[in-house]
Amino acid sequence: MPAALRAAGWVIEVHDDHFDQTTKDVELLPSVASRGWVFVTQDARIRYRTREAEALRRAGLKVFVIASANLTAEQTAAILAKARKRIERTTESVSPFIFRVAKDGSVKRVE
Repeated sequence: MPAALRAAGWVIEVHDDHFDQTTKDVELLPSVASRGWVFVTQDARIRYRTREAEALRRAGLKVFVIASANLTAEQTAAILAKARKRIERTTESVSPFIFRVAKDGSVKRVE
């Protein structure tokens, strides 16, 4: 997926280029926020796990959750492409926030 997103003109960072696979979300989330990055995940449950939710709020992190699991990289990239303008507009808003990105490319604030 990173190659497809970069080919579409997105500037992205990949988890494994900066963090070990064993890095816990509560450690990773503040680091992502401090770098001014937006966090994209398929973990729709992140906002319900107390430690992770508190970490992203404290850090002021902007989060987009791809709402459909079990997608191929190409399908995920296509969803993000549909949602790109809405995602870019949304990242200018106040943080922290969590938005859900649906298969149809719609973007809806969930927190």
